[in-house]
Order: sequence, then structure tokens, then C-alpha cells
Amino acid sequence: MSAKFFEKLSSNLNQLLKDSDEYNVIIEVDKLSTITCDGNNVKIIKQANISTEVFEIIIKYIYDGTITLENINTSVVFELLIASNEFGLEELIKHIQLFLLENNASWLRLNFSRVCRTSLKDDNLKNLQQFCANIIAKHPSIIFDSDEFLTLPENILIFILKLDNLQMDEGKIWHYIINWGIAQNPSLPLNPDQWSDEHFLALKSSLQNCLPLIRYFQISGEDIFEKVRPYQKIHDQTLWADIMLKFMAPNKAISTSNVLPPRKNLTTTLPLRDIADKSITEIESNRASELRKSGEAYRIMGKYEESLIDLTKSLEFEANNANALSYRGATYFAMYRYEESLADLNKSLEIEPDNTFALKYRGATYRMMCRYEESLADLYKALEIDPNDAFALRSRGDTYLMMRRYEESLADYNKSLEIEPDNAFALKYRGGTYRIMCRYEESLADLNQSLKIEPNDALALSFRGETYRMMRRYEESLADLNKSLEIEPDNAFALKYRGATYNRMKRYEESLADLNQSLEIKPNDAFALETRGDTYRMMRRYEESLADFNKSLEIAPNNS
Repeated sequence: MSAKFFEKLSSNLNQLLKDSDEYNVIIEVDKLSTITCDGNNVKIIKQANISTEVFEIIIKYIYDGTITLENINTSVVFELLIASNEFGLEELIKHIQLFLLENNASWLRLNFSRVCRTSLKDDNLKNLQQFCANIIAKHPSIIFDSDEFLTLPENILIFILKLDNLQMDEGKIWHYIINWGIAQNPSLPLNPDQWSDEHFLALKSSLQNCLPLIRYFQISGEDIFEKVRPYQKIHDQTLWADIMLKFMAPNKAISTSNVLPPRKNLTTTLPLRDIADKSITEIESNRASELRKSGEAYRIMGKYEESLIDLTKSLEFEANNANALSYRGATYFAMYRYEESLADLNKSLEIEPDNTFALKYRGATYRMMCRYEESLADLYKALEIDPNDAFALRSRGDTYLMMRRYEESLADYNKSLEIEPDNAFALKYRGGTYRIMCRYEESLADLNQSLKIEPNDALALSFRGETYRMMRRYEESLADLNKSLEIEPDNAFALKYRGATYNRMKRYEESLADLNQSLEIKPNDAFALETRGDTYRMMRRYEESLADFNKSLEIAPNNS
């Protein structure tokens, strides 16, 4: 539907727009903002922040007084509103605001931060300001708990503090405002007890327009003591004396300080079509989605702490989102926090039993917890749903390896590497499997390729070091194991194999030192005990040798 404005004024101007021979103003858009006059006294206005598409709508409106918004993308309509405000087109400003509120409220909610910042820049966008005020008042956490809160412009903070129906405890409001003020002064020490008078003055200056809007006499005594008292130097002495008076003599009237009324509690019986009611679910859902995506992106980048923060925030909005739970479970897995990983993945699979991502990561988690049968069950199910999932194949190969089912392990690694030929993890573990199967040349080929991709992988280095040892290439074995232990000094696997290499090189004292350290970490490692027993034997320390051989055979009785 087209809206018609200035019908009499614009009756003949549309033709003038088409016949553009006569003009005394040139407006250039998508360029640096300037206003100049040329030699013919023609004013040239350049607007950098107005697109050509938006300007064409505005110029048509100026000349013939009509505008149609129904078929224009909502983001363009919003840009049109901003441009109309810059040009001071009051009727158009009002019309676009009403159009957005009546037809595109969902878009406004999903772009709430942008809408809020734009509408509160000046007082021309009253309708949108009220839209934002309704949402903020009922759901202040949308602003106060957002990542953007500490960078909010002061005018938006003041607008929020002036809301008489802001549904937040005044002590919490104070806490957020103090944090905002501190964020504006990054040089302030973390502990207020270490602040000088100049530090308090800097904070007071940043908050000078916000402090008068706090309802101090509605803050609980506990919060006054714990949250307000540490910053009492930013208050006038009279106000602080009145705050103390309120708690010491609550029935005595406050006459010297301005006492703001308590904020109003909103009733629970709001109209069904209230804008705020319709907003919160979409805004929180949108925020949860953003956090979920960034959390998973951080996980893929190996930034696990950041991933955990964003995914936990996402789950505060949507506690039963199966994807967020599975992503956080995968992050915990990468951080070796297997119990927490399992808890999240279990919950995710209660919600979506056939979620392959959750199944494969729970299978991998079970493997790390030595729960191999459960690991296999999950990985089989994941691979029934997606037979070509390289991660699930690698994980099942790992589980088979731990169960000493080497042929099946090798089959899964082979298939995984057909899908992802340069996966260093699969190459490393297939190389390890070949080593156990005494296929040393193939082991060496895989480990060489894996280490080309990730040269500082401590486990791949220790695998190759052990392969070299089995091939009696002791110097090369020692070089790899040394490098592995530079990266991970307490790796029991590398220590025991370096101890075994030293044994073969008849460097028994060094062998003994490594094996002792390895067995401090893993006291029941049969191979380390057997190797130390042999080292003791070569040193003619027969009693100690016998003790180690006996213990090794208790753990692995069939070791011939």
C-alpha cells in the first residue's frame, strides 16, 4: 500500500524530477559527507552513510510525496528511517516507525541492539524508543547481561535508569552501573581498597549523570554494606549521611537528599499482545543461537575456554538445546574433562537420541574412560546414521586399538583416511597400529606423514621413536623421544620407551632414571616394569630385577 504525502505541494514536482535540466542542489550519496558550493552557486551535499537505493526512495518521496514500503527489505526500510531522520523528514519518520512496529516487529526484536542504539541517539524516534523501553523494562538482562553492556553509550544507560518500571533489584542495578563506570576507566586498579582519591574522582566523573538516577533508598542494607560502601567516596557526604540515616532510623524523614520513588512492579496480567511478551523468546533465542555458533567456532579453532564461556551462556537462554549441549560436551572432551563431557552428551542424547555428533563424541568419551563396549555401541550407532563420518571411524578405530582388535582398528583407520587423507590424528594412530602389528615400514611411513602435518605432536614423535627402536635404529629413536619429552616432560609413554632405548644402547643409568619416572606416573605399566627388570638385570641388581619381573607378570601373566 502506498502512502501519499504533500499531495498539493508535490502535484507538479514529479515531472520536475524526470526533467532534471534545472537544479541548484546536487546530493551525492555513498561518498564522504561534505557540503560545498560550485562556481555556479549550486550547493553540493555529499552523504557518506546513505546508500543509493535508500536515496532513490527519499528523492522520489520528496518530489511526488508517495512511498511504498511493503516490498522493500526490512533492513533497507530501517536504513531509510535513519536517512529520513538525517534529512529531518518528520512525516516520513513517523510513517516508517509505525510501519516497522506493525509489520516487522520480529525483525526489530532480532536486531534489538542496533534498533536500541539507533532510536536512542535523539528524540525523533519516539515510537521505537517506547518499543525498546517496553522490552528493557520487563527484561533488563537483555541489556545488562549482554557482551555489549560495558560499551553502551552513556545516553542509553541514562535512558534505562530513568525507567520507573525497570524490573531489576536496585542493588543489582548499582552493581552493573559501577562495572560500567570502571570499564570507562581501564587504568583503575582491580581492588577499590587500593584506589587513591584521584581514582574515585575519575569514576565519579564517568558516572556523574548516572548517580542521581539510582534509587539508593530502595537498596537493601546488605547491598549498601557490600556493594555501595566500597565506593562511598563518589557520593556527596550529605547523600551518604542520609543513606546511613535511613538504615539507622528508618522512620525518620529524609529532607536533604532527593528521594526517588520506588520502581514499579509490572503486573503479571499484561495484555496478550504486549510487545515485550512477544519479544523475549525471539531475542533470547537469537542470542542463544549467536552464542552457540561462536562457541562451536571457538572449539574448532582450539580456543576451548572461550568456547566453554559462550556455550554455557547459550545454555542459560536455552537449557535444553541438544546442539549446544553436544558442542559443550565436545569442548569438555577436548579439555580432558570427561565426566562433564559425558553429562552434557547424555542430556543431549535424551533430547535427540539420533544426534550423530553427540553419539560420536560420547563414544570417544567412553573410550577415554576405558568403557570400551559402551564406546563401540555409540560409535556403531553413529556410523549406521552416517557411514562416512571420518571422526566416528577414527574414534572406533581407537577403541578397537585399545581392545587389541587390531585388524578391525586398521580397517576403520583405512576408511577414515580414504575420506580425509591428510588427517594427522588418523595417520598417527594407524602408524601406531602398524607398529603393534610389527609392520614397521608402514608404521614409519604413516608417522612421517603425520609429523609433516603436525611436527610437534608429542605422541606421534614417541610412536615413531618406538618404531625406530623396534627397527634397531636407536639414535633416531632417541632423537624422537627426546623431542617428544621436551614438549611433554611427564609423558609416561615416551619415558618408558626412551628408557627401553637407553637399555638397548647399554646406557643403564639413564634407562633406570626414565623408567623410574615413568612408573611414578603409571605404577602398573607391565612393559615399563619388565624393561626396568631387564635394566636391573643388566646392572646385576638381581633382587630388584626379580621384583619388577614378578609384578609385571602379575599384571600381564601371559607375557612370554
